[in-house]
Amino acid sequence: MSVLRPLLSRRGRLVFVASALLLIAALVAAPSVPVAAASVKQFTATINPGTATGGVAGTWTEHIRNCGTPLEAPCTANSTIAIGQVRITVPPEFRSEPFSIDAIASGGNNWTATYNAGVIVAQAVTGSDKLNSGESVDIEIGATPECIAGSKPFTTTAVGGLPNGPNNQSFLLISPTPSVTIAGCQLASGGSTTDPVTGQTETIEGNFQGHVNVTFGGDTGPDCGGPEFGTLGDQWQVYHLPTQVTITPAPDFVAGTEDKISTSEFPLVTPPGGDSSWYLICFAVPIDGAHPTAFATRGGGTAINQSIGGVPHWVGILASCVDAPTPCVSEQFLTTGPGGPPWSPGANKVHIAIRMKPGDPYKK
Repeated sequence: MSVLRPLLSRRGRLVFVASALLLIAALVAAPSVPVAAASVKQFTATINPGTATGGVAGTWTEHIRNCGTPLEAPCTANSTIAIGQVRITVPPEFRSEPFSIDAIASGGNNWTATYNAGVIVAQAVTGSDKLNSGESVDIEIGATPECIAGSKPFTTTAVGGLPNGPNNQSFLLISPTPSVTIAGCQLASGGSTTDPVTGQTETIEGNFQGHVNVTFGGDTGPDCGGPEFGTLGDQWQVYHLPTQVTITPAPDFVAGTEDKISTSEFPLVTPPGGDSSWYLICFAVPIDGAHPTAFATRGGGTAINQSIGGVPHWVGILASCVDAPTPCVSEQFLTTGPGGPPWSPGANKVHIAIRMKPGDPYKK
């Protein structure tokens, strides 16, 4: 059986080989088409200090940096374009009157900042004032936060262009969203504040001048659950305030002539078999010149020496004011709500009032 093969003359084969070689040479010599690298747009934002006290004026500085040399975590690469403007949404609790704002940029760059309807807009004055890779701007915020505890985010964005110019490329925030935690409130006589997590409300009354600082929570505090407190300690471990309260004098505090009353109210949520009268108060005051001796406690005892954060305190479960002098529990009942005694804005809340000496604003 014969096989048909294409026939090429010697000249034809030479022409074919030459053409192939020319094609290969052309492919090798042809310049490659460059592929545009994706631009890197990363920035970080932090705010300091990270805490605030409601009702107390303060200044917070938000630091915005365009990722660059030196490359610092959490940045993963140097940005390849500059930042032209930054926008910060101020949390409602910080939108006070008065409110101040300023912008100070690094590298001699000139920036301005404005505030309107809860939004800060900071921007380079000209294109040459933009924040290049590794440069930064500090936004100084002056405000008096409200007495609403919790973490408050300052949502921050950055773009490459100026507000009325082109190249408004969005940057990626590499760091966590900046936030400030309002840990408590500075109260004058008659003032109150509420913990948003537990719903516990604290009210302070008396004829003192100035303010006291009231904060909720904390990693350290009095502990009345040890064996030295006996069965009352066992009861306190189950029936206590939803969150710890710390009351300390503000710099302008001046004692009055009357005892101060610190009142806690919180929703009644008890294990089976309990009621509002079962709740106990573990109280602490520092051992100092104003508190040289231990106070009387429930059950006829006295407070013990207990270290709180490395500071010696008198600690004990408070007795009723019927049985002991101040500090003591002056009122304790379950509220019925508006319209009936005992009156309170809400029904089914445990109401516990503590009587303290005029110059003693401490309570934990």
